[in-house]
Amino acid sequence: MVLPAPAYPVMGVIYLARNISLLGPQFIRSLCWALGVAVSTITPLVALTFKYQNRLITNVMDSAFPKLAGIKILGIGIQTWSTMFLTMGESSLLVAIIMGEVFKKEKTKGLFQSVLTKDNVQVGPLARITDNGVIKVSDTKEARSHHGSSSGPHHKAVERVAASTSHFGQRMGLWLVTLPLNFVPIAGPMAFCYINGKARSQYVHRRYFDMKEMTQPERDEWIKTRKSEYTTFSVIAQGLELLPLVGILFGFTNTIGAALWAADLERQQYELRSRKNHEEASSRT
Repeated sequence: MVLPAPAYPVMGVIYLARNISLLGPQFIRSLCWALGVAVSTITPLVALTFKYQNRLITNVMDSAFPKLAGIKILGIGIQTWSTMFLTMGESSLLVAIIMGEVFKKEKTKGLFQSVLTKDNVQVGPLARITDNGVIKVSDTKEARSHHGSSSGPHHKAVERVAASTSHFGQRMGLWLVTLPLNFVPIAGPMAFCYINGKARSQYVHRRYFDMKEMTQPERDEWIKTRKSEYTTFSVIAQGLELLPLVGILFGFTNTIGAALWAADLERQQYELRSRKNHEEASSRT
């Protein structure tokens, strides 16, 4: 059964807590290294910039939003909250640059596949129900032969690296453009989280799509039919990863959550493929 999309970031945290010893020493080393990078990056950034940024935001709010300047949430002024969100955004950007997309991709890729393996999920070709109710299963071998040698493993690897680099550059650019939103109290951080979360929604299951050897039109159609679910998951995941220090940990648990979601989706896919095989067997008899 596929759960509502907001449940999977939580499921990722629970899965990690229960199975961290089973994920292997390589994962634990990667996690410790990532947390070390986060601490060494965030600590000096907060120490050097928080005071000055808080003063700047206070001046902006006093002049532009005087009615909001006195608001406190949990006993903390709205100016301090805005500064915290701004600092978290800056920290996440720096950590992403220092760690690099390649490091994160390789570590989380193994984690994604490890979760699927432990759940005994074997990813098969795409199965879908057409408008007239017919189950259609993609023929990956036919697709490979149709594209010829240009779609060989080396070519696909190059394409994936190019796509990953392009995605990383786009995300960093969007991050920089939207970072000033955090100067706006309450609505600014929410808009920042939503815009950046929505932008990553099409990449949540990139590894899953690669394993199913789905074409780009198939991926676009898949995400289009589940647009609200992917957006919700991505916005929640983005918000969790913005939390100071522990945000880098949520980067791993969000990958686990995405893998658990993919496992549930693949069980649905397996049922469709089984129905298709049964229908074909019945038609032959």
